[in-house]
Amino acid sequence: MAKDYYRTLGVEKSATNQDIKRAYRKLAKQFHPDVNKEASADRRFKDIQEAFDVLGDEEKRTQYDRYGSDYERMAGAGPGQSADYEDIFRQYNGRQSRPTGGGQSFGFEDMFGSFFNQEEESTDEELELTVPLSHLSTNEKVTIRLASGTIQMSLPKDVYEGKKVRLRGKSSLRNRSGVAGDVYVTIHLKDDDRFRRHEHDVISTVRVYPTTFVLGGEVIADTLEGKRVKLKVKPGTKPGARLRIPNRGLSNQDGHRGALLVQLEVKLPEMDATFYEEWENQLSVKE
Repeated sequence: MAKDYYRTLGVEKSATNQDIKRAYRKLAKQFHPDVNKEASADRRFKDIQEAFDVLGDEEKRTQYDRYGSDYERMAGAGPGQSADYEDIFRQYNGRQSRPTGGGQSFGFEDMFGSFFNQEEESTDEELELTVPLSHLSTNEKVTIRLASGTIQMSLPKDVYEGKKVRLRGKSSLRNRSGVAGDVYVTIHLKDDDRFRRHEHDVISTVRVYPTTFVLGGEVIADTLEGKRVKLKVKPGTKPGARLRIPNRGLSNQDGHRGALLVQLEVKLPEMDATFYEEWENQLSVKE
């Protein structure tokens, strides 16, 4: 069974490089054999190191995200070929393991101090973007404003509340070599006059004449994809009833979509000037 490196480090697939490093540092300190004397700590630490070897390397992470369980075969080299963790500790400061009392130390504090505390400041940028639900049906690009200017971004088809999108090399910040960082956009969704959310379901209101509730008929409803669907209304349907269309709502983090709920409300017939004139005459007669 393929290993889930994201689960090993306790991060989401949308995690930034900094998120991954922070998670690795926390877990490595917790399960390092010099600190944790439990029998399972050594195996756990090697799993953590193996996960970081892949997710901490941009190229390997891309291959892993793309091929999943076929990563080792498709990438040409498995993550298990990484160096033994004891050798890694020795290499950071050019030190060999040294005795501390009755045991051995592998430069634990030195390794983490040099690797994390002196790392180059991040060139990535993070921002929040709020999108009305109706905008999803137009398939138009949204404008992202950065310090260096504006860029256009297409919304992903599997968008959900809190989804994070990575724009490679679009940051206005650069490292010492002049290479631009990435922009991470967190998307938030808001209700509007056409659609509103109920968890992963989307509610759309359609107004129909009273005769349709009584005798039955058909209604036309808009979807998030910008399409229109025809639905049947059964005779005797009550106002406020909802017609359910599966897999036409919002996606969740696992890729499953909710439903589109078409809520039926009463639409009163339009009254012309003659109607109001007759209505006023009737009131005057009664007075």
